Amino acid sequence: MYENEVQHRLIEILYAAVNELESTESIKQKITPDIFPAVYRLAKKHDLAHIVSNFVYRNKIEIDSVLQGRLQQEEIMSVYRHEQMKYAFEEICGVFDEVGVKYIPLKGSVLRSYYPYESMRTSCDIDILIHEEDLDTAINGLKNKGYRYGERNYHDVSLYAPNKIHLELHFNIQENIKKLDAVLKDAWKYAVLTNGSQYAFKKEFFAFHIFAHMAYHFLSGGCGIRPLLDIWVMEHKMGINYECARELLEKAGIYNFAAEISRVSEICFSGNPKDEFSDTILFYIFSGGVYGTSNNKIAVKKSKSRSTLLYALKRLFPTYNSMKVLYPILKKTPYLLPFCWIARWITALFGGKSKRVFSEMKRAQNMSDEKIKEVTEICSRLGL
Repeated sequence: MYENEVQHRLIEILYAAVNELESTESIKQKITPDIFPAVYRLAKKHDLAHIVSNFVYRNKIEIDSVLQGRLQQEEIMSVYRHEQMKYAFEEICGVFDEVGVKYIPLKGSVLRSYYPYESMRTSCDIDILIHEEDLDTAINGLKNKGYRYGERNYHDVSLYAPNKIHLELHFNIQENIKKLDAVLKDAWKYAVLTNGSQYAFKKEFFAFHIFAHMAYHFLSGGCGIRPLLDIWVMEHKMGINYECARELLEKAGIYNFAAEISRVSEICFSGNPKDEFSDTILFYIFSGGVYGTSNNKIAVKKSKSRSTLLYALKRLFPTYNSMKVLYPILKKTPYLLPFCWIARWITALFGGKSKRVFSEMKRAQNMSDEKIKEVTEICSRLGL
């Protein structure tokens, strides 16, 4: 019960912030000295401590001096991160305009300006989509500005600005989930030119991408509370409702997910009446933190596998679609799949991952039926 109360206190603070409430006395009275440290820890877990700091300052709430110092530091760092991110983003856009690379800013880069103040919407990186054939031109242009090349993933390349800001340079925005990717692969069909070489998604695809990305993380163990804020801002400040993307959401099989998540965001940030299911979803989201937890991910996978043995077999023998991400050679030679399984096992056993593998199997075996039932019900109602 206490954990649930902490979550609701944080939601009330976020509600006050995003709605720019002048009078927050009713919320302030609930932020008692005994509960505030837990609210701070939860906010920090979700990279939202700077918003709590702003709330404390505006409401002149007296707290422990040590904790007050930490909160002030969180707020200062959020502003610093934003300024660093803003500088890097403008530099990247300038490079792409100069070399003629078409690009689309994604997610936070678009949403940030619709928040009450831009540094409220923090992020750990910049996400930009370009055409794959422009990848070398884009990378070389950024390297000339001192950017450092990181690693290549199945849908992006990591680069690091001189000020340490991380750029995820996407050459596609697919999530390696068949139904989602059937829509995401056509991203550029929904792009319109805005300025220079910069493009933007049409509103229906922008909404679809926000929900699709959240669904991907939801199934991977959690997505944090921030995507709920993004959805509320998208719908209330940008005027883009999930219904405008209904056709795309239905094609990808996530219309029910979008409708339910939009409803939960309204409960959190518009003050709509809560219910038992919204509390269940919020508990799952909060327990996962920003990047989700392995426990949540295991529960999702086991809810579909039904048994520890079947779960283990699926982990030992991933599908072809999953394996081709790790071993791109399979795209041309799919018959090598069994050999890639073996290579993966060897890497896990002798590459320093054996403890993690055995720990995962142990947690899967010991996972309570109650946890699996809860996740099964969530996924079923969300249509995942």
